[in-house]
Amino acid sequence: MRIRAMASALPERKVPASEVAEWVGIDPAFIRNKIGVEDKYFLGAAESGLDLASKACDKLLAQSDLDLGSVKLLVYVTQNPDFRLPHNAALLQDRLGLGTDCAAFDLNLGCSGYAYALSVAKGFMAGEGISDALIVTCDPYSKIMDRNDKGTVTVFGDAATATWMSDREGARIGRGDFGTDGSRAKALIVESGGAADPILSVNDEAPKVFEKDQVRLRMNGRAVFDFVVREVPHSIERCLKLNDVSPDRVARYALHQGSRYMLEKLASEAGLPPEKLIVNIGKYGNTVSSSVPMALEEAFGEVDAGRDACIVISGFGVGLSWATNIVFI
Repeated sequence: MRIRAMASALPERKVPASEVAEWVGIDPAFIRNKIGVEDKYFLGAAESGLDLASKACDKLLAQSDLDLGSVKLLVYVTQNPDFRLPHNAALLQDRLGLGTDCAAFDLNLGCSGYAYALSVAKGFMAGEGISDALIVTCDPYSKIMDRNDKGTVTVFGDAATATWMSDREGARIGRGDFGTDGSRAKALIVESGGAADPILSVNDEAPKVFEKDQVRLRMNGRAVFDFVVREVPHSIERCLKLNDVSPDRVARYALHQGSRYMLEKLASEAGLPPEKLIVNIGKYGNTVSSSVPMALEEAFGEVDAGRDACIVISGFGVGLSWATNIVFI
């Protein structure tokens, strides 16, 4: 299965580092230099992730010859859907006008989710004889962040992407390396509101009132950083061996844009040439599940399709999980 076309979309609201710095009371230089974020984008109060995902799909349709009538699979990567239920994929299927014979489901992963989705879609398409599929990503963290929490609001931004997968022409998807360390799952967590601590249940006479810290995103940045630096270099090495690819054949590394410092440290630990590393966190922030496809889209624009080359993608985050794969141009 192959990647035929890609598109990405951003909210209209652009938020510079200087504005975020005012919210949390720090020097804007720290956000720009340490985290590496100059600008990011947040959804407006009346906008949803579904709105932004639809925008990415509309952009994909405008710049490709995809016939929506041929799409029989829609995978929507998000861990922050518009509603607890139904799933966003069903809502997007209706909004796009896809046929009722289209399988549509959410993949509840964040930063590693796109690489997982490629393999899930590849297997589903091969097993069910599907020729065309859509993978959509959108994790609007702005909807679950506290604007006074410098550990998250300085890092994350909103974006959406749409990827057309086809069994015909395009960039071929290789075999992936995947892993999870659930013992560290609470390093990225929204504690309450789920079934373990619900707003309302048959056991409650009235809805619960939660403290702000219970319903916002919380991140242990040091734990996530240590996990990434320890696990991802080995994942990249294993993926190269799994696909019988030598490092000199890799044209670009489109890795999750966690922070500039994380990318630099990861590249150093993995021995990746800096000139092959896509770094776009300065323009968008950490866009969670959209980070890797946005980096991949940029890599496609930089690499000659006629070369016998490939692009390594790797996402890592919530779970804590990782996923690495190779896209052959």
